Amino acid sequence: MLRFIAGAIAGGLAVWIWGDELRDYLVERTRGVRTKTADQIQLVQQAAEKVTSALQTGQDAIRPSEDDSRARPIAR
Repeated sequence: MLRFIAGAIAGGLAVWIWGDELRDYLVERTRGVRTKTADQIQLVQQAAEKVTSALQTGQDAIRPSEDDSRARPIAR
């Protein structure tokens, strides 16, 4: 338990002393990953829009219009 507390204190001190430097380092090192992730999210969003459009077109194609329901009564 004492080692855990000592580690937490040491970690807290490290972040307090070198926090800005660590943050800058991480921002710089993860720039490429964040850029690739943003590009992938944009591609997924575009694909979702295409799927939504295709589904709407399909629904419009199979949905009977009001004129069709009056012209052809449902056979019973």
